[in-house]
Amino acid sequence: MSEYYYDEERAIAYKVSPPEVSVVPGGERLLVYANVKATNFKKEKVRRAFSEEYPLEQYNQESAKEAFLEKILPRVLVGAVKISREEYQQIKERVEAAL
Repeated sequence: MSEYYYDEERAIAYKVSPPEVSVVPGGERLLVYANVKATNFKKEKVRRAFSEEYPLEQYNQESAKEAFLEKILPRVLVGAVKISREEYQQIKERVEAAL
């Protein structure tokens, strides 16, 4: 299930897909990735995939996900606080109504 965040200072709402893990061809590394959709009140929507590779000898799938959640997503979501899906929908409706 996706998680939702809102940065009030920058007026950006984020929808973050759950991180997924796959083994990189060659079997020595894990690739962890998540999709992030950002919507702001200037009527701009951006979708980006963020990813990071982790060595298989040091990480299993769960520990790689945890490392990704602790390292990568905080860089993307600087200043944002977690909100509910309902709050996200309300923000999205306000933005789309202004289109």
